Amino acid sequence: MLGAQNFTSSEFPIFIITTDIDPYTGNHLQIQDEPKIGANLKILYLNDSTRNFLSNQNDSYFLNYNGRIAIETRGSTSQSYNKKSYAFETRLDDNETNNNVSLVGMPDENDWILTAMNDEPSYLRDCLSFCLYEKLGYYSPRTKYCEVIVNGNYRGLYYLTEKIKVDKNRVNIEKLESNENIFPNLSGGYIVKADKTTGGDEAAWTTSAYNYYEDVNYIHHAPKPELITNSQAKYIRNYFDTVFSLVESHNQDVLHGFPAYIDIMSFVDFMIMGEFSSNVDIYQKSTFFHKDRGGKLRAGPIWDYNLAYGYDFGQIGRSGYDVLQFENNDNTGSDFWHQMYEDDKFYCILTHRWKELTISGAPLNYYSVVHIIDSIRNMIAPAVNRDRNRWSKNYNYLSHINSMKQWLQNRYLWLNNIWKDNDECFSEEVPSLVISKINYHPISSYGYSSKDLEFIGITNNSSDTVDVSGCFFRELGITYTFPENSKIAPLQEVYIVSNPESFYGRYGQVAYGRFLRSLSNKFQKLVLADPWGRDIDDVTYYDSLPWPLEADGQGSFLSLIDLNLDNSLPSSWTTESEFVGVQDITDFSEVITSPNPTHDFSRITSLFNIVDGYVLYDVSGREISCGNVHDYNFTVNLLNCRVGVYFLKINFINKKSTTIKILKN
Repeated sequence: MLGAQNFTSSEFPIFIITTDIDPYTGNHLQIQDEPKIGANLKILYLNDSTRNFLSNQNDSYFLNYNGRIAIETRGSTSQSYNKKSYAFETRLDDNETNNNVSLVGMPDENDWILTAMNDEPSYLRDCLSFCLYEKLGYYSPRTKYCEVIVNGNYRGLYYLTEKIKVDKNRVNIEKLESNENIFPNLSGGYIVKADKTTGGDEAAWTTSAYNYYEDVNYIHHAPKPELITNSQAKYIRNYFDTVFSLVESHNQDVLHGFPAYIDIMSFVDFMIMGEFSSNVDIYQKSTFFHKDRGGKLRAGPIWDYNLAYGYDFGQIGRSGYDVLQFENNDNTGSDFWHQMYEDDKFYCILTHRWKELTISGAPLNYYSVVHIIDSIRNMIAPAVNRDRNRWSKNYNYLSHINSMKQWLQNRYLWLNNIWKDNDECFSEEVPSLVISKINYHPISSYGYSSKDLEFIGITNNSSDTVDVSGCFFRELGITYTFPENSKIAPLQEVYIVSNPESFYGRYGQVAYGRFLRSLSNKFQKLVLADPWGRDIDDVTYYDSLPWPLEADGQGSFLSLIDLNLDNSLPSSWTTESEFVGVQDITDFSEVITSPNPTHDFSRITSLFNIVDGYVLYDVSGREISCGNVHDYNFTVNLLNCRVGVYFLKINFINKKSTTIKILKN
């Protein structure tokens, strides 16, 4: 018996969940909200063009997955509905070990969610939003519509999606371990969310909301609350507090103000996505942030768009077409969203970006969005009818979709009236930098490992010396920000490398800087941006044709044929095995100190030699502190020092040393 109708086949994958037998009652265990229970999952799916039939569930040829899972119900308000959403982990046969597998074409993982879409009469708001956010250039949870059966009971239309977590194919940041409590490892990666605490996780801290009675709860998502250490929790809380303070004071300094701490474009796009859809929860619930090791704080990924596009539990309500959610007197989020919007340069970037995203053919253009809505609606129509019959949903579905489109028209008109782009509001031009060399898969040679020989060449393709201080690699995967007083001469090529010492030993060249993490041996998008997040140059390379194959572990690296060619095209690149015409870099400091002067901590970065240790002295020569390092980066604590001048002696592993002056204010 399959619920209220005779369900036999679907154009979508069919998830057949059979829970374990209760040894006391002999009945199937009921799926509950914690703890997860054991079950078996079969997925009938071959490809998107083959219809799936229940009669094939015992034929392995038609099964995309047939194995163990641990499953529970999920959600807060949705727990009260008869049609439940589920979270599950794929497990090995021992029922304990996670099993990373690909389900219905998604990348290997073990954490998955089946969303029921109870409070979502269009059945497409989440999937539409995830699709649009991905088109904006960000990781967005992948989705796949499916139909679900639990213990022989047809449960209707769902979509499978990825749980937000640290993973190379999801939120691609460095996984932070519990023993990583000093710099640079302490700096990331983290995922934090503003959300309700009904899921069981306690708030790490709270802030007041803008013109709203409920406080905003900030919760550690990764590392999990029970795993994050005191040092890590303190670091991320202080980081958020610093961001809030700098935004509140509208400190626009690209090296010491809020642009130095946040990836501004990610916040711009997150706000545009939330406001474009008028998502009533966007700033206060299911609001994610992430920060990579050595990187800036980024907004996203997006999540939970069921109350958006004019729908709010059956009425327009809070999701009006003529409101801004951060000042809508409900779920307004922390005040910094409102303050950021009022910052003239942030607002300038936002309005310019809105214009860019809504022109003909762009991702958020009205006709582009409506085309996706119609495509999804046509695709899911038969399954929607089955689900509505199963759960006795009697509203006019087509009328609801048409109302959603009309709402979008009104929303565009209203936003276009208030988000008027002013091309003159940002006077600074982005520097003429070109990504000109990429060594993503070097061979191990001369005693150096492959990963230690990675580098990226950047050339100033102009006739003027350019100040690149604060420019950074914006796309996740590697992290690097040009430090204060970074200048590149006309037509000079500089190298940002994975290991400055190895780079010097192998190539005899001094690196300009060191990036954290490493380049992918398969493909990677490199985006060089100015301190405000505006793109300077971007390249996505691949290890397959038509990209030159000699760069893939065969002893060569990618080299741009001509600086004036479009470097996004594979045909613009050749390969080299040795440097040609490389200039030595002389305009740089061996050691960078930031900030200096400082009130509490100063970050020390050695550009090309590993630091062995340091000693801090006051002006009388008295030793204040010392430490062992064995890294390119470390932090000196002057918090308890008196105001004045201090001298830091730095010893390198090559037995050389240098002394720098630090001012405590």
